[in-house]
Amino acid sequence: MNEAAVFSGVLTELEERNYDPLVHVPEAHAETYADVLDRAEQHRITIRGRYPDVLGFTETDRVFAVEVKGDEGLLRGMGQALTYQRGAHVSYLAAEATAVEGHADLLHAKGVGTIGVGDGGVTAWRDPPAAESTAEVADVRGQLSLRAGGAEFGGDVTTLSLAQPLNYLAPVVAVDRHGPLHRDELGDVLAEEYGFGAGDAAVAGARALGLLTTATPHELTDQGDLAATVLRGYGVEDLDDLRLRKDETRGRTVAAVHEPLAVLLRNCFTRHPEFGLLLEALRKEGPRVHFLDLLERLVREYPNVFLGAVCTARGRERARTLIERGETARLYGDRDVWADVVRNNVLFNFVQQLKHVGVLASETRSHGRAMAEYDPDEKPWVLAER
Repeated sequence: MNEAAVFSGVLTELEERNYDPLVHVPEAHAETYADVLDRAEQHRITIRGRYPDVLGFTETDRVFAVEVKGDEGLLRGMGQALTYQRGAHVSYLAAEATAVEGHADLLHAKGVGTIGVGDGGVTAWRDPPAAESTAEVADVRGQLSLRAGGAEFGGDVTTLSLAQPLNYLAPVVAVDRHGPLHRDELGDVLAEEYGFGAGDAAVAGARALGLLTTATPHELTDQGDLAATVLRGYGVEDLDDLRLRKDETRGRTVAAVHEPLAVLLRNCFTRHPEFGLLLEALRKEGPRVHFLDLLERLVREYPNVFLGAVCTARGRERARTLIERGETARLYGDRDVWADVVRNNVLFNFVQQLKHVGVLASETRSHGRAMAEYDPDEKPWVLAER
């Protein structure tokens, strides 16, 4: 039995068990796995640099991973299923029933479940002996939550390009006051009523934080409605009110001048699964965070957050390759590597945002020059006391 047939049988069984699967199929194999791609959405979540063939939540909201093989390549598949234990509560090897049965006892002894597939579908399902909670499972769970909430969150949180996060509330005020608006209309309103020329960036930030719907005309999400209510309660009825609040923070932070607005923004950021995990890593490192120590923790415990939130698009592939090869230390110990893969925005605009929302203390210094000039020893991140 070929791998595509096993894959199809596995998906049928997962659907019957009320699991919520996402699949990974390399683009070169899209035609062979057309049936699989028609039945499930794709993911790009890695565990130790590898993409599980199937990844998702069980009916009890635990993370599962499945490596799929046909009647060949089982030894390689066993190694991959063992790797997936690092980032999933339960890991399985699925293959042609007779082929996988010969390895079932060994896999079970090592904590991996097996799924045997025949011509009529799954003929044997053997759970692992116990659920394993591993160092990376929180990372994978967060990324799955982000993927499942794709309509709610509109992008990676560290790609937000504006240093002043109050600007991400401007689209909320505009839509709350005028109703649903297309992107161009929203940009015009922000320019005319808020005196702001970077409307696209403000809208992108509001979408990334789950405040605006991604589809146009943009409307407020439930979280956006809540933010609008808080803003009105703080006396921000229109964009001119928000502009005045922003002007009052010049040379200071939102947290220092308008603590309720900082709390609102901090809550918006924290709801984003990617940011929540990054904040968790920061607090584990605090109260003074050496950036390279933070990178090490992210690489070891939250590799998907590291790849998605910290790396450039080009650097992401280099970093993923190093993780898969087991050369993770180079990502935080080799300057030529980390200076090449880390996104500049993380050290500049993102640091400014974290200061404004009260995550980092005001004495934290951002870095606005070339990455080659960055000295992490001179610019530690200092957590705000709360």
